[in-house]
Amino acid sequence: MIIRLLFAALVLYGLYRFVKFVQLKPAKERRAYYMTLVIGLGAAALVLLSLTGRVPWIAGVIGGALPFVRQLALKYAYQRLASNTQESKAGSEQSKAATAPMNKAQALSTLGLEEGASKEEIISAHRKLMQKFHPDRGGNDFLASQINHAKDVLLDERHG
Repeated sequence: MIIRLLFAALVLYGLYRFVKFVQLKPAKERRAYYMTLVIGLGAAALVLLSLTGRVPWIAGVIGGALPFVRQLALKYAYQRLASNTQESKAGSEQSKAATAPMNKAQALSTLGLEEGASKEEIISAHRKLMQKFHPDRGGNDFLASQINHAKDVLLDERHG
């Protein structure tokens, strides 16, 4: 009985110290700490109940794993958000580059052709590259637009 009272007092003191610690944090960060506290307490309660035989042991294991799963899930979500933000920045830079005018030398280089390429060679090189780099086949929009733009520059140059 005394061990349980000491344990309860220790838990209450730990909660008190945690709340004091969280109150020193900026207001924006407090919610995350309180969520961690609630999930941690729920997990601890499930583990305690499973140890006393009131809940099946699998629930205790799942409950004990919840705080760790939450941290991993949040870390994964933050990484995905950061990579999406970086991709959108890169995409906007690429779209700026895609709208820049392309000269004949750049177009030839993009299609892997040499000066004096025929219309059939231009179309063939374009077709081969689009089969490799089309967005529907694992390529991306930027490369496809550059390849299309290079073909247009070379074919327009031949007609103009």
